[in-house]
Amino acid sequence: MHKYVVLGKTSKEFSSSMVSKPQNRKEIVAPFVESLGGNLLEMLYLNHPEISAVALLEAPNDEAVASMTGIIKASGMFDDLNWYRAFDSGELKQIYEVASEKMTEYVSARSFVEND
Repeated sequence: MHKYVVLGKTSKEFSSSMVSKPQNRKEIVAPFVESLGGNLLEMLYLNHPEISAVALLEAPNDEAVASMTGIIKASGMFDDLNWYRAFDSGELKQIYEVASEKMTEYVSARSFVEND
């Protein structure tokens, strides 16, 4: 499973719906995420003008997260919704270990011109 961060700006319709019927959205959204093979780790709300919701989740692949966010966007509850693949410190170390090993194989445009 891969880790993802989802950032969104809730819509006025979301606020209106929550005022009309307050609800724990994490409890409601978690089964939906699970139906696509994922696990909703946390859902947080912020008092920020551009980002009002943050979700941390695990999912099997990018396609599952793209499907989830596509469905959620279509609901009209978010004015903006974006997702990002996230890496823990161990995964980031592995990424840079590969980069370190392969660094000598890359030829930049500048060095290509300088060696011509």
